[in-house]
Amino acid sequence: MIQLFHVSKFYDRCVALDDVSFRIDKGECVILTGPSGAGKTTLLKVIFGAETPDAGQILVQNRNVARLRGGAIPYLRRTMGIVLQNFQLLPKKTVYDNVVLPLIIQGVKRREARERVMDVLKAVGMEHKQKIRTDVLSAGEQQRICIARAIVNSPILLLADEPTGNLDAELTVEIVELFKRIQTEGTTILLATHNRQVVEQMNGRVLQLQEGRVVSDEERPS
Repeated sequence: MIQLFHVSKFYDRCVALDDVSFRIDKGECVILTGPSGAGKTTLLKVIFGAETPDAGQILVQNRNVARLRGGAIPYLRRTMGIVLQNFQLLPKKTVYDNVVLPLIIQGVKRREARERVMDVLKAVGMEHKQKIRTDVLSAGEQQRICIARAIVNSPILLLADEPTGNLDAELTVEIVELFKRIQTEGTTILLATHNRQVVEQMNGRVLQLQEGRVVSDEERPS
């Protein structure tokens, strides 16, 4: 599903990623940990094509992300769900309008789209706010809308950057259980977090980054 070969990324003279190599198989769940500044966010960005590596190769679904041009990257992203720390919601649009957007892009019929949107809003506890504009929501509520939008199209690959960062402990448990359920349905998950609660609750491998390098790669028991 994902393969990285000696990937490096620099910002000016600062090293963000340093000779990173690993493989994630289809259906796997991998937790990416490490302190702030370790390179977690940059690693996710190079995988979905928001940043270009300065060295190395990245294969996602057997496609070299760094060499994709034009509309090829947006097309590849249609198979992904992406949860970012800065949300990137449409602030003047409603919760429903934000979550349904990936389905509109895919050409899903209106009735099916509505059913899928309401299902994921219910899963994240936000169905009662479907008609509310996202710019009046709390940070935690916006976080849940981002998660709903990321999973509404049943992605092959889910990339999540601190997806529980604005959530309390109780809601964090619920969201992690949702991710685990998504994985059982065949979605590959790469989740970046420094939350020990998330690491303990999720099953799968734990990749630890330190100063842009992978310093450990351990399989957690199911």
